[in-house]
Amino acid sequence: MKISISAKAFAEFVIGGPGKKLSTIRKILKPKSPEAQIPIAYYKRAIAIIRGYHDQDNNAEYVNAEMKTLFKEAESAETPQARAKRLSNLRAVELYMKSFADRTWKVVKCPRIHYTSSDVRISGTPDLAVQYSKRLRLVKLGVRKEKEAADMVRIMLRVIYQAAKKELKLDAQDITYFYVRTGEAISGEPADRRLAAAIDSGCTTLQEMVRAKAI
Repeated sequence: MKISISAKAFAEFVIGGPGKKLSTIRKILKPKSPEAQIPIAYYKRAIAIIRGYHDQDNNAEYVNAEMKTLFKEAESAETPQARAKRLSNLRAVELYMKSFADRTWKVVKCPRIHYTSSDVRISGTPDLAVQYSKRLRLVKLGVRKEKEAADMVRIMLRVIYQAAKKELKLDAQDITYFYVRTGEAISGEPADRRLAAAIDSGCTTLQEMVRAKAI
């Protein structure tokens, strides 16, 4: 059985306790369930606006127009959940602009990249691929209210690097995570090569758990 999972979900699985691991398995076995779909799409709008901002040469008018649209949609939302989702996306964009608006990046197209171990295929496609100081940088955006654990971020960055290095010319430090609520930037470290074994071990554990639950 081929198993597909995002770099973020995989990192959460590796560092998570038994409950988190079981939740991940349920989402894999039932990918169309609300439990699996909601986290994937929740901040999709915010990330699209941020990408569009840089893609249009840091066009502040574009962002302002999109934020006004989001606010209007929140006001007219039919359910509290829909309203909360739009307001959360709005807040994520506001915080990103406060911390990272001055970054002069050229957005470039990034191929879909994956890292495969055992029967596990981990998506390493970033939220943004940008040209910065003549180097390619792959960016993962931390837009949720909760700050991801440091170990989770390290695993996620390493998985993305391992997925990218076969197709793209970059170093581990060219993979960066931005946490929008604090303006914190974390880059991958060459010393994290030792994580490769932990990642492959995590893939084996994931594969075994999925097979056991699928029987």
